[in-house]
Amino acid sequence: MTEATIMPRPLKNVRILLWFQAISNILAGVLVTMVALNALDHGDEDAALPLVIGIISLIIAVVLAVCAVMISRHAPWVRTTIMTLEGITLVAGVIGLVSGGAITLLIGIGIAIGILFSLSNPAVKEWFIP
Repeated sequence: MTEATIMPRPLKNVRILLWFQAISNILAGVLVTMVALNALDHGDEDAALPLVIGIISLIIAVVLAVCAVMISRHAPWVRTTIMTLEGITLVAGVIGLVSGGAITLLIGIGIAIGILFSLSNPAVKEWFIP
């Protein structure tokens, strides 16, 4: 195998973390959507925002899964998409933590930082050059 066909180790780790995030987002999105739909069925009009958040979580899960698959195909847009999503995750996690959110937000923040650092690796950058 040539150097160009061997996926760098940090990128393999990123792919594993992306699958973890995608599965987590699917589980959370389904749960939030089901709870919101149940609340809406019982006349709670305040459940519209959680419903939107649940649907957005499912959309993000699909994007993360697509990116995890496309990493092996050297698609240049994958790195940018992942970095954008992880940047948003990082900012949202910090805002949630500062505004009194659960300490478990640190897990998401840590994963986002790890992925961003891995994608900044020179070998990983070279992987995505067409």
